Amino acid sequence: MNNDRELIHAALQWHATHTRRMATGAEKRRLDKEIKAEGFGVLFSPAREQQGTAALRLTELKRRELAALRVLAKACARQRGQFDQADVVLDGVVTLLPAAD
Repeated sequence: MNNDRELIHAALQWHATHTRRMATGAEKRRLDKEIKAEGFGVLFSPAREQQGTAALRLTELKRRELAALRVLAKACARQRGQFDQADVVLDGVVTLLPAAD
């Protein structure tokens, strides 16, 4: 039961971080297009500062997402370790595979 909660928590943590990273990436791409459309006036554009801030946030969110993904992978490995065998369905055929050691 504890491993189930740990796995769910890790998955939700990764998903929340991933969602934030995707939104920040979309914002940065929008600002990139806006700056490109402005041409030479870009040096004094308020979008330029926003783009820099978005880039820094995006970098930090990528790090957090990767850390959350590592936690999720460890939780999955612990959950997988509870089972000796697992059913896998491929093309409608159920195959019983041994657990990874």
